[in-house]
Amino acid sequence: MPRLDAERIALLRQLCVATNAIERQIDADLVDEFDIPLSWFEVMAALQRAGGSMRVSELCSELDEVASSLSRRLDRMEEEGHVAREPSPSPTDRRAVSVHLTRDGRSFWRDANVIYRRSVQRNFAQVVTESDILALQRLLSKLAR
Repeated sequence: MPRLDAERIALLRQLCVATNAIERQIDADLVDEFDIPLSWFEVMAALQRAGGSMRVSELCSELDEVASSLSRRLDRMEEEGHVAREPSPSPTDRRAVSVHLTRDGRSFWRDANVIYRRSVQRNFAQVVTESDILALQRLLSKLAR
């Protein structure tokens, strides 16, 4: 195992700072164009990837979120008409709740996705080479273990 040294500590810090800067820029672009934060977009994108609906517990897991903080976000998103919650038809857990994109939410996500993709292109993809992608994939797979 490599020894923890100043270089590795600094590299981790740089990784965190760079990731946060990219996320802040994407967030700012979404707020400027659609008045929604990246965290709302990520909820809508996760639901879209899942076919439009999933249990709240699955959404928490997908987004690596704490249930109480996600619940407050879903409250606000529901007030805006982007999502709706309803009891899940689960015979084993009557407390289970599903959340789904509303018709307006799906339309809103499609429009916001254009801005999201442009922002990712400008803030990340245009500077990442093919060899960078391979190195990042290798690193991230090691870190995920």
